[in-house]
Amino acid sequence: MIKKRCLTILLLTLIASCSPLLLFDGSARVSAQGPPYFPLQPSWFTIVDTYWGSSDTKINAAPGDTNIPFTVTIRNISNSTVTGISETLILQQPFTNMSGGQFANSFYEGSISPGSTGSAQFVLNIGRDATSGEHVLTMRIDYLSVASGVGSTLYIAQEAEVQVPILIASTHYVTIYSVVVSPKQVQPSGNITISGNMVNTATGSSFYNTNVSISSPAFSKTTSIFVGQIDPNIPRPFSATFQIQRNLPNGTYTIEILVRYQDSSNIAHVSSSATTFVVQQQTFQPPVMKTTGPLEILIDFLQRLFRFFFGSSMATIWRD
Repeated sequence: MIKKRCLTILLLTLIASCSPLLLFDGSARVSAQGPPYFPLQPSWFTIVDTYWGSSDTKINAAPGDTNIPFTVTIRNISNSTVTGISETLILQQPFTNMSGGQFANSFYEGSISPGSTGSAQFVLNIGRDATSGEHVLTMRIDYLSVASGVGSTLYIAQEAEVQVPILIASTHYVTIYSVVVSPKQVQPSGNITISGNMVNTATGSSFYNTNVSISSPAFSKTTSIFVGQIDPNIPRPFSATFQIQRNLPNGTYTIEILVRYQDSSNIAHVSSSATTFVVQQQTFQPPVMKTTGPLEILIDFLQRLFRFFFGSSMATIWRD
């Protein structure tokens, strides 16, 4: 009995002397040592997979999409079981959390044994000005490493960091095309009509609550067109007429077209297109009055007489 107690005390002493980690035993007693905790080097985790959506439904995410589930799968490469896993994505532009913040948190329920994997899900927004391609975010992992001794189990609080690749697609599910502005040049207070088409290019997936908004700094007001459900590969036209503001300076102005829609998982997507038109104030130019002298008046009078008596052909010959 004395030998077992000595071995337990020796194990505790060796672990506590290695790093200032938080220790728990089976009766949940906590040591006096507290934070800060230092990242474990090298990391006890590797990234196995990352994707938008869930394991059942993987989706593409493009600039402007919001409330998108993002799944990260990690592998425990240590020789100890880990539990109490809390993961924090440290966000930077163009990514934010649901409320616009810079941290996204997820908690993994359960334990991950050595060599096994576990997945956590976050909900992110992507800025409309995002560039397509691969981005990399840092993820902090706080966890408890399970160490079993003779007659006691220790839970060692540790921390690690991993780099998480995250892909932004270059294409959207809904494409806007054949946009026509009529007329292309308009004067202040005039009217202009914008028309076009959109099509759902997703294979076998419909989108819902589709809404088209058209805006320009030159318009007196913006317009929103509710379309509703859009099914795959069926073009849907849209059109709206706007009045140009009064006293608007001459120049070229941009028109922005946004199509917002939701998928069956209530993930919000947005597609955009832009075009331009010209505002040009028409200026009134009075007619130029031709000044004539007495000789020109006499010649004109004689031409009129010739035209009256002999016809227009003789008047032309006489003039020449």
